[in-house]
Amino acid sequence: MIVRTKPLKIKLKQTQNPLEDFMQIHHYSKNKEVLFVRYIGIPNSIELYNENILKIDQYFSSNRSTASYLRLHGLEPISNKNDINRLSTIWDSWKDIVNNPITDPNSLYQTPLCAQLDNESLEWTKKIAFTKILSMYKNANPNSNATLQKNFVIKFLHWIEAYLPKLFKPTSTSPKVVFIGDIKHHELLFLYFLSRLGCDICYMNSKEDIVNLYPDVETYSTLYECRSLYSGNIEIPEFTPAPNIDHTSMPPTPNTISHSKISKPAKQHQNLTPAKEFSYEQLASLSNSVVLIKVYDNENTILCGGSGVVIHSCGYILTNLHVVAGGHYYSVLYENETEEYFTDKLIKDHQLYDLAIIRVDKNCSPLTVKADDHLVRGQKVVAIGSPLGLFNSISDGIVSGFREINDIPMIQFTAPISNGSSGGALLDMYGRLVGLITAGFDKGQNLNLAVPSEKIYPFVENFIEHTN
Repeated sequence: MIVRTKPLKIKLKQTQNPLEDFMQIHHYSKNKEVLFVRYIGIPNSIELYNENILKIDQYFSSNRSTASYLRLHGLEPISNKNDINRLSTIWDSWKDIVNNPITDPNSLYQTPLCAQLDNESLEWTKKIAFTKILSMYKNANPNSNATLQKNFVIKFLHWIEAYLPKLFKPTSTSPKVVFIGDIKHHELLFLYFLSRLGCDICYMNSKEDIVNLYPDVETYSTLYECRSLYSGNIEIPEFTPAPNIDHTSMPPTPNTISHSKISKPAKQHQNLTPAKEFSYEQLASLSNSVVLIKVYDNENTILCGGSGVVIHSCGYILTNLHVVAGGHYYSVLYENETEEYFTDKLIKDHQLYDLAIIRVDKNCSPLTVKADDHLVRGQKVVAIGSPLGLFNSISDGIVSGFREINDIPMIQFTAPISNGSSGGALLDMYGRLVGLITAGFDKGQNLNLAVPSEKIYPFVENFIEHTN
């Protein structure tokens, strides 16, 4: 059989007026320009920012007979075991196809991928785009194992089932998605997937652009920067559909979006209102994501102990290599639990930076790993670890300096630590992991050190849920 169905030909539309262009309605064809814009910052004021969002809401809700529209602030998680099992079966029929270096187009064409779309070209494009997404995922996560890949795929298939029927209706001519706020990398991949099916995408973040973009996503999307970034929380108005009026009464090119046009958008970060720091009580509650680790030899004798930080909800834990090195197996204890979780899974290590990842079969909320190294001397920090076996002791201090210890960059801080704190969390006042505490250097009195997030993030990036 020869596949004669032609996929859609999608081309990225360039824009200087992203919100106005987003509100254009285009009829489907096999050759289509799509808008995929990362709209970063705010134009002039928060009021104007919210006003523009409401105008987009109202315009498309009043034209919902011809344009499918979704405003999202995060993608729906999957938790139903029956759904997980069902989607696992779909993945079982696909994994040999997509992992085959020479993919048979006929097999790809004939294998079902969730509910079939009415448009034959669109359905074929969906399958091609899905294989492209998996290729992008594997290229960005070369150390990902079969379990991590399966978890990603099941989540992605769940999103396909949840959102495609709402966007690609038989009567829809121009599907649109606005995503507002912080976005995870996998969520951004799904927006890219939708765009390859002809959906216009507008990702809006008043604070910052997402870091460590997939190269294909960065190339394929347009960055539009407003005059300033806003580090505080914005109360986005609820989406209230407008009255269902006749869309033919609307102007073909709506001219209702207000913003300041600038030839060279400013890139500096302007704190109009400082982001609210966590209280110490709120920071202390994050200790649920810091664990106590015991290291055993092959005769079931405890060799040593330390701390660890949950970086993925599926049981991936970051710690120091010197804590777990030489162990035959490990036990992990979570705060407020009596059960110990045993494992011999040392997933990854980095000798130079003294980092390691182990995994246990236990779900827990991960900490957010700060992706950049924007720390300054005098900045307040909080340390969470288990010094001398005292489970999850919390202390505060400041960043006192940045050191090179045996050619390894380190954060020096004043929060007290002791043996057993190794592998614990050093947090900023927003609850982000800015350093991994190490007690491996004992040459200085009260010389408290942590591996900085600039070294942690590249090491753990393939194993974390990209949050915030």
